[in-house]
Amino acid sequence: MSKPRGRWKTDVPDAGLENTVFVLRLLPFFVGTGLIINGVRLRGRLRRLDTAPASGRPADPEHEFLLAEGVTITESARRAASNFATRERLTVLDLVPAGLPVERTLNVARMVDTRTYRSDRMARGRGAFQALLVHRSVLERAGIEARDDIDRIELVAITEKLKRYAPVSTDLAVVDGVTPAPDDAFRRLKLQRAAYKYEPYRTYLPNLRDTISFIGAVVTFPFGLIVSGLYWLQPFFVCAGRVPIQPRDLYMSPLNRILTGIDFMVGSARNGRRAKAAKQAAQAAGVPLDPAKEQAEAQAAASRDRYQAEIRAGVENFLEPVQAACPWCGSPSLTPELRDAPDVLLRKPGRFTYDRCDQCDHIFQNPRLSVAGLDFYYRDCYDGHHAGLAEEVLAAAVPAHRERAGMLKPYAVPRAGLDVGGGHGHFCNVARDVWPNTTFDALDTSDGIEEATRRRWVDHGYRGLFPDLGDDVDGRYDVISMFHYLEHTREPFLELDTAAKALVTGGHLFIEVPNAHSPAASVLKSYWVGWFTPQHQHFIPADNLLVALRQRGLTPVQTQFGAAHQSGALSLAVFFLLMKIAPDPKLPWLPTPPSTWGKVRRALGVVAVSPLFVVAGILDAVSQPYFTRGRRATAYRVIARKDG
Repeated sequence: MSKPRGRWKTDVPDAGLENTVFVLRLLPFFVGTGLIINGVRLRGRLRRLDTAPASGRPADPEHEFLLAEGVTITESARRAASNFATRERLTVLDLVPAGLPVERTLNVARMVDTRTYRSDRMARGRGAFQALLVHRSVLERAGIEARDDIDRIELVAITEKLKRYAPVSTDLAVVDGVTPAPDDAFRRLKLQRAAYKYEPYRTYLPNLRDTISFIGAVVTFPFGLIVSGLYWLQPFFVCAGRVPIQPRDLYMSPLNRILTGIDFMVGSARNGRRAKAAKQAAQAAGVPLDPAKEQAEAQAAASRDRYQAEIRAGVENFLEPVQAACPWCGSPSLTPELRDAPDVLLRKPGRFTYDRCDQCDHIFQNPRLSVAGLDFYYRDCYDGHHAGLAEEVLAAAVPAHRERAGMLKPYAVPRAGLDVGGGHGHFCNVARDVWPNTTFDALDTSDGIEEATRRRWVDHGYRGLFPDLGDDVDGRYDVISMFHYLEHTREPFLELDTAAKALVTGGHLFIEVPNAHSPAASVLKSYWVGWFTPQHQHFIPADNLLVALRQRGLTPVQTQFGAAHQSGALSLAVFFLLMKIAPDPKLPWLPTPPSTWGKVRRALGVVAVSPLFVVAGILDAVSQPYFTRGRRATAYRVIARKDG
């Protein structure tokens, strides 16, 4: 018996629609589970917060107090905070008001892992952003003035900076007698954006959670509403009971969370009126509303004028004559390895070529940059315009630094170490946990090395070129490290000669360089991060480096490929693609000044490549085992001992 034509379309359920509905119905379950787990985590962090006890002793005169605008502090609170800091040997103490509003309290718990914050040298400086106690010596080194009217956005940056200047003597404590600044959803969002400047996704995770909860509440009734109830009541679970902070608005928090949107709009309007009044007052007084902003804009304009003048003169002038022979072995037999490669990171103008030696496999930039060219292409990469981003990138390498220090530990307990190409001193700072009694010096050509000295991440900083140190460092160090430094140098042989002289007998040289013979370099071409055009000058095959070390009386004791692999090559290639199609419009070397179209283009570019970041991240993770076998890794390490 045949079925009526078309009847099967209505009788057979749509499997795709059923699956979609099934997934949507599961969303509230996952959100609810996440709320409970996260609530336990946040409550644990808050319970571990110290409380500064009341003290009748006077405050240490060396302790200064930095207060956000609108914050007040009693004399008894100053005494309690000062004596707590003295007892705990702290030079920076974030004062958390005992009556901090509930949402700000939750943000403190989200931002700060109270178990490890003090001991973690590289933890990001975060806190309540209300008030800070700082030892005068730290303020002087950091170049910060003690004030009681600091904008809270500015206090975010100050807190982050001070943690770097006091990496293991910074902590938080709840202090009674500190009255927090006025709070609303708009202010909280601005603070979150400032704190998560380089992690913007964290600012919008709550929006994603709320959207999922709403969809789940509609599709799955009444379970979705139960999950929403968990969200509204989460502050009670986190903050009620034996927690050092007792928010005064705790009992109103469910209603406040329900009315968050209204709170945000009211706060936006209120702050908008204040900003308008401040602008009118500044105009009437004939003074700049934001002197720091105007100064930054003037510096940006001057930087742009300088770059444009150099570009008009011709960036080809930054290249030396083409070399006819390999700088490593002298062979005249060369094969092009990379042609017409751009500056993929900064997008400064210019095209560059790399040749491979047919005799020894050495790869080098040909023609290479002159000293003036290196200055042009290094400028604003690790300092200046990109100083903040460079700090983030260098901080991301901390796990690798810990691994490097651990790799070296079986071979040496150094009395004195030198990190060549040390930048801001990140390796030295991390390595102090492994060798607390070692003197750590560092060398770099950028002003980052001076910052490292001010932070006391290094005991002594040399600014300049390693070979120029000459006899001053001969036989002075037990360990010399060169992490992704040798490929930047113009004369690698001269660098190795200097290292051999600077080591004591029995000392160790630790080198890590990119491996241009990795399959990643061949597949990604100029988009492979290891090329880092045009800053990288030489790519030395491992066998060549081992021979060069032996020729200088340095015996290799370990060579490592797999563990030295640096994952994320595809993700970085996507970032370089973004910089090509939609560069940051504020870059002063671009042919056109910043404009609205440039900002729109940048935003559209970010949206367009976002799916590629997800795919690239997955592929990076999946390909990890492949690259950690044999000599496929994108980098390699060598430890060599000076025998005599």
